[in-house]
Amino acid sequence: MKYIMTDNPKEQDIIEIRDNLIKYNLSHIELKHVKPIVIIVNDENANKIGGISATTHGNWLEISFLWVDEKLRGQKIGLKLLQDVEEEAIKRGCKYSFLDTFSFQARDFYIKSGYKEVLTLDEYPLTSKRHYFVKQLIVAK
Repeated sequence: MKYIMTDNPKEQDIIEIRDNLIKYNLSHIELKHVKPIVIIVNDENANKIGGISATTHGNWLEISFLWVDEKLRGQKIGLKLLQDVEEEAIKRGCKYSFLDTFSFQARDFYIKSGYKEVLTLDEYPLTSKRHYFVKQLIVAK
């Protein structure tokens, strides 16, 4: 065996590692369908001013990115994006949502939106914290 370490990997190497891990993981998971959700907000000139990117997998929504242009924050654009992606996830059968954020980003926003913090990594990368959240989208009756 030959081990090769690099700080300048080829994109194809990363894709191959990811794809092989996904293939292995899916062989052990009962629900194999992962489906993306992307919602984009454009201004009147068709410029992107916000958006959210997520995937649904079984009964989980995983939010990857939520962004609103800094000049437009505080106008509930992010809240609408979050609510819309959660609503679509519920239509797809999701019961839970998962996301993470940095301490300088939107921790309080997610708490106000019903997310519960389940893990915090301190000193990430050095002076920040990384917060992990979950939310129950459908309450059991």
